[in-house]
Amino acid sequence: MSQFNTEDLRLILEEHALWLLKNEGSKQAVLRGADLSGAILVGANLERADLAGANLSNSNLTAANLNVAVLSGVNLTNANLSDAKLEGTFLDNADLTGANLAKCMMAYTGLKGANLSGAILSGATAHNANFTETILKGADLSRARFNKSILVNSNLDDADLSGAVFYYVSFSGASLKGADLTGTHFRDPVLTGADLAGAILKGSNLKNRR
Repeated sequence: MSQFNTEDLRLILEEHALWLLKNEGSKQAVLRGADLSGAILVGANLERADLAGANLSNSNLTAANLNVAVLSGVNLTNANLSDAKLEGTFLDNADLTGANLAKCMMAYTGLKGANLSGAILSGATAHNANFTETILKGADLSRARFNKSILVNSNLDDADLSGAVFYYVSFSGASLKGADLTGTHFRDPVLTGADLAGAILKGSNLKNRR
């Protein structure tokens, strides 16, 4: 696994910025399998970068631009992605255990098979995002807003969904055992085969449940 110091990353990001501007001779940031654990990448522009399989555990990506970046299979355990841009980002099978994604923006984001156990997604926004078979056990989704997203066969056991809003979201086959749905608002949810055993439903809205 390749390792990069602060100066290496600075040069790579500068080159990547030129590549995004289509400057001749510039190079895309390709950091597949790189060891970037603990890296400070606050506000970094990694749009369309290739970081598949990289180790970004304990890294700080606060307010980073990761739009359309390839992060499949990445280790983001305990990473800080609060306020990050994750539109069109590929995060399939990524490990985001304990990661902070508070107030991040996810649109057309792929998180199929990702592990977000204990992750913080409070105040996050997800539009047309794919959370199929994603593990969100014990995650904090309080006050999050999900629109037209897929949570099919996901695991939301003991997750905090209080005050969250879910419009046209499919929870088909999902497990929400012991989840906190206090004050959660649903519009046209699909809950076919979902397991809500022990879930707290006080003040939740399940209109037009299917």
